[in-house]
Amino acid sequence: MRDFRAELAGERCWDRGVQASFEARGEPDRDAILQNREELLGLCRFIEAHQVRSYLEIGVWTGGLVRALCRLFPFERVAACDHGWAEQRGLHIRLPPQVEFFRGDSESAEFRRWRAGLGPIDLVLIDANHSYHAVKRDFAVNRGFPHRFLALHDITGSSRHTRGVARLWRELSQGHKLEIVRPHRELGLEHSTMGIGVWSEREPIGG
Repeated sequence: MRDFRAELAGERCWDRGVQASFEARGEPDRDAILQNREELLGLCRFIEAHQVRSYLEIGVWTGGLVRALCRLFPFERVAACDHGWAEQRGLHIRLPPQVEFFRGDSESAEFRRWRAGLGPIDLVLIDANHSYHAVKRDFAVNRGFPHRFLALHDITGSSRHTRGVARLWRELSQGHKLEIVRPHRELGLEHSTMGIGVWSEREPIGG
């Protein structure tokens, strides 16, 4: 088995410094992967186990997660969508050259046309606007295009900002669900403050 922990050792995830920035400013304001490292390891194991060959991320912040996954996996197609919130905070979005990037709102008709042009995507990770209305809309839109798995970030709803994601995740009664929920050890916690939920309409999901 691959040692993803070692392979990701040089990547900064949501640690105490990122948390302090978030608490002080209401935004993380760091060029980091906005994930619990332990859950990111679980996501990597899922990608490997299910032979994910194409990946779309909606809401990339600075692109850290996309960069890391592109380094780890030989994806045949990678795409990303973001309206540039990190850039409005003085940061830069950096994506590998092979990434097909839509700069704009995932609610727009332009996004739907762009998404249709991508064709089938194995794994779509939704990590953009976390309000219930927005995440439900993103889920519904991407469910309408060919895919194997849809994933939601922040399914634990541990803060008022992410309760909408948790609500939608609870409401998904059809299909198959996998929860990647791990202690947030880089914050010194024995519980998750985030959580990744992976959903499939037809394909059974193993851990």
